[in-house]
Amino acid sequence: MSPKSPFIADPPLPISRTSLKHLRHLAASFWWILWQVLTPFRSRPEAINDLPEPAVKVTEAQVKQCQWVFDQAAARRVLLEQKAQSTFGLMLFLVPLLASLFVFVISKSPAAHRALRLFTVELLGLSAILLFLGFIAAVRDISVKAHETLYLHSIIDGAGQFREYNEGFHARGLLYCAAMNEAMNDHIAQFVKGAHVLTAAAVIAVVLAAVPTGFAFSGIPTSPAEMKIVGPVNVSAAEVLALRDEVANLKANVGRLLAGSQSAARDVKRLEEEFARLDARLSKMQRALPAGAAKSK
Repeated sequence: MSPKSPFIADPPLPISRTSLKHLRHLAASFWWILWQVLTPFRSRPEAINDLPEPAVKVTEAQVKQCQWVFDQAAARRVLLEQKAQSTFGLMLFLVPLLASLFVFVISKSPAAHRALRLFTVELLGLSAILLFLGFIAAVRDISVKAHETLYLHSIIDGAGQFREYNEGFHARGLLYCAAMNEAMNDHIAQFVKGAHVLTAAAVIAVVLAAVPTGFAFSGIPTSPAEMKIVGPVNVSAAEVLALRDEVANLKANVGRLLAGSQSAARDVKRLEEEFARLDARLSKMQRALPAGAAKSK
């Protein structure tokens, strides 16, 4: 009982269970979910016994209450189908992420991290299997299933004549349909739970695969970028002339430094030959330039 008020319910309390027992319970629940996802079931619940005839006169207010019970079962089914559709949205996000991680690990992981790559690929494979099973559970949830409702036989009898309206008969029909629909809702809820649990397990497997892989690959240096120029590159005549002037100045300075000895004279001669070849190349570049050429792009 709540200490605040005897008429206000408290949230659910934790189960007094050890961690080991709790893990065993989770493992058993997980295997039960897998079994249910892959097991075929009948298309409708088992029929219940006919509701007894009311011992009192059924009023219009009681018929409205039975109608409310019937509507609640229909609203619950809509809610369960919406949850399954939201799981589909999460799967649409996980499938390309899983494929991208798989391609990245296979193509970019170096040979030095072979063990890590194998571990990551195994986790990604496990995640793909769990995601596929969750997809099956979601599909089985939103697939077409039997739904009980009042139809012609609630108004027309076996002889094809209109029944005389009876509040008790109407209320009994509504309660029968509500009971059958709630049984189907409980069945659908198990598939919704399976889709959520399997999708969550797939996300956990992706995280376990992505985190160590990210840490391992973060220390790998990136390959240098390569630039390739396609098409002609224009160099201005002024730049060629300035380069020739700098080469000439360099030649004069080196000549002054090395003009003091006989061996230096030979070096100067060799340098002069190199400078002559360089000057010839620059002259050829200048002649190849068209008039009014633009500067470098």
